[in-house]
Amino acid sequence: MRVFRSLTVSRLLSVLLCIVSAAAFFPASGCRRGEGDVMDKIQYGFHVEEDGTVTLGGEPFYGFGVNYFAAFARYADSGEQSTKEFEAGLAGLASYGIPFVRFPLGAYYPSYYELYDRDPERVFSYMKTVLDECEKNRVGVVASLMWWDPSIAAHVGGKRSDMGDPSSEVVKYALKYTEDVVSRFKDHPAVWGWEIGNEYNLGADLCDKEFKNFLWPEGIPGMPLDGVNGFDYYTSGELRSFYVETARIIRKYDPYRMISTGNGEMRPYAHSIHDAAEAMDKSSHTWELRWDPDTRAQFEEMNAFLTPDPIDTVSFHLQSGSADGSGRYILSFDMFGERIGSAEYFKAYYETARKLGKACFFGEFGDMLEMETAPDVIEKFRTVADAISESGIQLAALWQFQDYTDEGVSGEKLSVLSELNRELAGSGRQNAAAYWEAVRG
Repeated sequence: MRVFRSLTVSRLLSVLLCIVSAAAFFPASGCRRGEGDVMDKIQYGFHVEEDGTVTLGGEPFYGFGVNYFAAFARYADSGEQSTKEFEAGLAGLASYGIPFVRFPLGAYYPSYYELYDRDPERVFSYMKTVLDECEKNRVGVVASLMWWDPSIAAHVGGKRSDMGDPSSEVVKYALKYTEDVVSRFKDHPAVWGWEIGNEYNLGADLCDKEFKNFLWPEGIPGMPLDGVNGFDYYTSGELRSFYVETARIIRKYDPYRMISTGNGEMRPYAHSIHDAAEAMDKSSHTWELRWDPDTRAQFEEMNAFLTPDPIDTVSFHLQSGSADGSGRYILSFDMFGERIGSAEYFKAYYETARKLGKACFFGEFGDMLEMETAPDVIEKFRTVADAISESGIQLAALWQFQDYTDEGVSGEKLSVLSELNRELAGSGRQNAAAYWEAVRG
């Protein structure tokens, strides 16, 4: 009681108000328990309600974040283990009012998993250092767990198609890694969401019987191309099985936060190549490709198929500049048998997610590729950002940074996002400040 005796009446009321506000901001967690250890009293990060609405601290949240791939990956892979780059980068993002980032709690190549196997506690210390810096700067993280789909298979000496076999060494390793990371950081307030990988769907159902295409670049250490066969390709059915198994492990330890696949754009012929893969020669694990364009119903079906429960978030990635040398922006698309604009295309993802009762995360947008240097690039960037807002999508992350910079067009894009996030906060649709105040008590 000594503390309260020293307080004025107004100060005591202020303290009590803070306690009540924090209790109101965070929903109780006791009603939703997983099979293992779970978060104790307050629930951190993004949550997906039954109708697909994304909430933060129980309130709907709309916001524009950024991708900052190298924040952890370069730190973990660096021989010097310098924290200066991501410290400056996160501080810079915070100065622009960026509420969240997306980056892997892992790295790209199989060599990362060698590092992890040798000394997991050392790697965990790196993760905590980066996440603590995110918390310090009030920046949430959508944490991608296993970024590049061939890496674990190469690391354990398996095949990519092993993703479809829960008893395979590939799946066992992936689930153990997922369990280790999620159980360790389920109580970290900077973790706002989990993501399984990056664009695994873009490799699914692709096959070349001559084994020349749809694999990985030549010359990557630990990933030879000699000896490849049909089992080095994988189907969307095998991928779906992998997603289910991984998401179950995430849910075991974290019954609250959003789970995304990390899928890229659903290919315009995804249903067609899925059907082709289903008719494979099982002895060789190969098939003949078909490229028939999908209808809107088939687009929705494939998004549903590759966003299985307990995953609660439909993911897609899409850039808006041409890399084919045509010198044009991509602001309209040939989809569903017609030409549609960006806003309509983005809305198709949003509406598909809502039908499924799931959120929609536009995980990578705004890279204008070779059009980055065009004089009207920011005008076009604003057009894309406005189309996202008009679609109803709540979460979108700019694909921008390996290493942070705000020079040139990068800074101009950040200024646009800063303005958009301020508008969302001003209209009551984004209250990250209240989240962090409640977290810090």
